[in-house]
Amino acid sequence: ETSVEMRIAVTDTIGIVPFVDAGTVSTKSFPDFSGMKVGAGVGVRYLTPFGPLRVDAAVPLNRGPGDPHFGIYAGIGQAF
Repeated sequence: ETSVEMRIAVTDTIGIVPFVDAGTVSTKSFPDFSGMKVGAGVGVRYLTPFGPLRVDAAVPLNRGPGDPHFGIYAGIGQAF
Protein backbone atom coordinates (compact mmCIF):
# COMPACT_ATOMS: atom_id res chain seq x y z
CA GLU A 1 0.00 0.00 0.00
CA THR A 2 1.17 3.50 -0.74
CA SER A 3 -0.41 6.93 -0.55
CA VAL A 4 0.46 10.44 -1.66
CA GLU A 5 -1.45 13.48 -0.47
CA MET A 6 -1.10 17.24 -0.43
CA ARG A 7 -2.50 19.03 2.64
CA ILE A 8 -3.66 22.53 1.70
CA ALA A 9 -4.78 24.93 4.46
CA VAL A 10 -7.77 27.05 3.47
CA THR A 11 -8.25 28.64 6.92
CA ASP A 12 -6.80 27.95 10.38
CA THR A 13 -9.31 25.11 10.87
CA ILE A 14 -10.30 23.95 7.37
CA GLY A 15 -8.12 22.14 4.83
CA ILE A 16 -8.42 20.42 1.46
CA VAL A 17 -6.48 17.22 0.71
CA PRO A 18 -6.13 15.82 -2.82
CA PHE A 19 -4.70 12.27 -2.74
CA VAL A 20 -3.79 9.13 -4.68
CA ASP A 21 -3.77 5.67 -3.04
CA ALA A 22 -2.50 2.37 -4.47
CA GLY A 23 -2.23 -1.14 -3.14
CA THR A 24 -2.44 -4.88 -3.69
CA VAL A 25 -3.08 -7.99 -1.59
CA SER A 26 -1.34 -11.34 -1.96
CA THR A 27 -1.07 -14.67 -0.17
CA LYS A 28 2.50 -15.07 -1.46
CA SER A 29 5.69 -14.03 0.33
CA PHE A 30 6.31 -11.52 -2.44
CA PRO A 31 3.21 -9.81 -3.84
CA ASP A 32 2.26 -9.97 -7.49
CA PHE A 33 1.79 -6.35 -8.48
CA SER A 34 -0.32 -7.21 -11.53
CA GLY A 35 -3.45 -6.80 -9.39
CA MET A 36 -2.51 -3.32 -8.17
CA LYS A 37 -5.53 -1.07 -7.57
CA VAL A 38 -5.25 2.74 -7.72
CA GLY A 39 -7.71 5.37 -6.55
CA ALA A 40 -7.73 9.16 -6.35
CA GLY A 41 -9.86 11.69 -4.56
CA VAL A 42 -10.17 14.78 -2.45
CA GLY A 43 -10.90 15.29 1.21
CA VAL A 44 -11.94 18.02 3.59
CA ARG A 45 -10.37 18.41 7.03
CA TYR A 46 -11.83 20.32 9.96
CA LEU A 47 -9.26 20.72 12.73
CA THR A 48 -10.52 20.24 16.29
CA PRO A 49 -8.64 20.11 19.62
CA PHE A 50 -8.83 16.25 19.60
CA GLY A 51 -7.74 15.82 15.96
CA PRO A 52 -9.06 16.50 12.48
CA LEU A 53 -12.51 15.43 11.34
CA ARG A 54 -12.00 13.91 7.87
CA VAL A 55 -14.38 13.36 4.98
CA ASP A 56 -12.92 11.93 1.75
CA ALA A 57 -14.48 11.09 -1.61
CA ALA A 58 -12.54 8.91 -4.06
CA VAL A 59 -12.89 7.05 -7.36
CA PRO A 60 -10.97 4.02 -8.64
CA LEU A 61 -8.62 4.80 -11.53
CA ASN A 62 -8.57 1.19 -12.74
CA ARG A 63 -11.98 -0.09 -11.68
CA GLY A 64 -12.58 -3.78 -12.21
CA PRO A 65 -15.83 -5.74 -12.56
CA GLY A 66 -17.75 -5.55 -9.31
CA ASP A 67 -15.70 -2.65 -7.92
CA PRO A 68 -17.68 0.38 -6.74
CA HIS A 69 -17.78 3.53 -8.86
CA PHE A 70 -16.81 5.75 -5.90
CA GLY A 71 -16.28 5.73 -2.14
CA ILE A 72 -16.95 8.17 0.68
CA TYR A 73 -14.99 7.84 3.91
CA ALA A 74 -15.25 9.66 7.24
CA GLY A 75 -12.90 9.55 10.19
CA ILE A 76 -11.50 11.30 13.24
CA GLY A 77 -7.75 11.82 13.74
CA GLN A 78 -4.76 11.68 11.42
CA ALA A 79 -4.72 8.98 8.76
CA PHE A 80 -1.01 8.34 9.46
